[in-house]
Amino acid sequence: MNRIGRLALVAGILAIALAVPIATAHLIFVYEAQATVKPVTPVVFQAGPDASAVSLTVTNSSNPQISLTIPVTNSSETYIYQALEVTVNAGSPYLYVDSCSYSGPALTSVELIVYPATAATTGSSPPSSPTGTITINFPSTGCTAPGYVQLTAGNTYYIDFLVEPSLPIPNGASSGTLTIYFGLSNQTPTVTVPPP
Repeated sequence: MNRIGRLALVAGILAIALAVPIATAHLIFVYEAQATVKPVTPVVFQAGPDASAVSLTVTNSSNPQISLTIPVTNSSETYIYQALEVTVNAGSPYLYVDSCSYSGPALTSVELIVYPATAATTGSSPPSSPTGTITINFPSTGCTAPGYVQLTAGNTYYIDFLVEPSLPIPNGASSGTLTIYFGLSNQTPTVTVPPP
C-alpha cells in the first residue's frame, strides 16, 4: 500500500473513531426519583404538663383554639402552671389572642405568661423573666386581649394562666370555662420543595 493509501486508511479510522463519541453524545439518560417530604407546621399547640388540672383541650387549625376549665375561688388569684405548650418550628411569629369567650363566675383578668420551656421553674410560680405576657380583660360583655408575644423558631414555650376573679364569688368556690382562639402573624409558610 502506498503512502497516500495509508494516510487515507488512517484518516478513515480517525473519522470513525471521532464519529462514535459524537453519536453517543446524543444519548440522554433520564433518572426519575420520588421523594417524600414531611411538611413542617410552623407552630404546634399541645396540652402542657399540667393541662389535666384544668381539663384543657386543644384544636390545631388555622386559628388554634384552646378551652380550659378555670377554678374560680374566693382567693385573690389562682395560678395555673404549664397548662399549654407551644412549639415553634419555623419563623418568628407574633402570638396574640384573636378572640375569646368565657362563661362562669365573674373574672377581672386572666394573664397568659409565655416563657421558654428551658426556663421552666419547679412548683407553681412564674419564671422570673418570661418572654412576654398577654392579659385578657373582662369588661361587662365578652373579653378583650390587646398585646402579643414574639416567638422564635426552634423553641418550645409554656403558657401559664394567672386568674384574677372578681371578688367576692357568690356561693363559694366554682369554676368557669374559658375558650381562646389564638392568632399568629408574621408566620413563615410551610416548607415546600420546588419541582425539578
